[in-house]
Amino acid sequence: MCREVVSHPPHEQTTNVYTYQTIETVDAVATAMRRITGTRSPQIALVTIKLHFDHEGRIYAARRAQARHCTHYLLDNLRPLVRRTDEVFLLDHSFYFVLPGANLEGGRIVQDRLWDALLWRVHNISVEQIVRPGTMMIGYSAYPQPQEEISECISAASVTRMRFDAPGERAARRAAAHESRSGDEDLPGVARKLGVPYLSLLPRKLPEKVQQLVSPQLAQELHCYPLGRERDMLTVAMENPQDSKALARLREATGLHIFPVLTRPEELQTALAELSQLVRA
Repeated sequence: MCREVVSHPPHEQTTNVYTYQTIETVDAVATAMRRITGTRSPQIALVTIKLHFDHEGRIYAARRAQARHCTHYLLDNLRPLVRRTDEVFLLDHSFYFVLPGANLEGGRIVQDRLWDALLWRVHNISVEQIVRPGTMMIGYSAYPQPQEEISECISAASVTRMRFDAPGERAARRAAAHESRSGDEDLPGVARKLGVPYLSLLPRKLPEKVQQLVSPQLAQELHCYPLGRERDMLTVAMENPQDSKALARLREATGLHIFPVLTRPEELQTALAELSQLVRA
């Protein structure tokens, strides 16, 4: 469920709760960035996420409310992934994350964190009456380096660095079928179509805490290999990242959100066999 959006005046700093402000034009982002660089920090980074819900060039009226619902739902879940003192803005279906004190590398790090979380959240949407975006794009930049003007920083952050186009159910099934017919050389493309990362090789040495989250028996049964945990999210390698029953079992067994990645079937089987032998040893 979406929580109520809390909007605050331009000069109010958010220090106690996670909030974001709904705006009508991108000029409000520029105004906030000028205020921050003038009063709080001369250095600032910006991450921009754009969602598109139109299908074949149009969005049906019946879906507009669902698209708005999804937009707020996704931003509600992304907002806690940046600092309380960062300022976040919502313009139609676009998110602007203003990061005081961050340089270009800091913007990249936040971009990657938000992108992984966004892919996971969209991949696992189960709330009724929410329509998934058809396209998602993300970018970042920073001021005063490399961009010397705030307007240029906003424009640079709007340039797409990573993009995801939802394949739709039929296209996803075609991609999975093509994967079974083709060799491993097509797996990265399949992963991009499914909106998940791809790993050709899996690590063999796992932290003990990660091993304890998923037993070898459950890993073998669900054909999944735990990779790591960050906060309340567990990343697992799978042969089929769209196996909803396996994902539900993992959520129930671990109490964590599950972020699936695609890997080669042979690599997964080898890693699972070594995991079982390690535990028995």
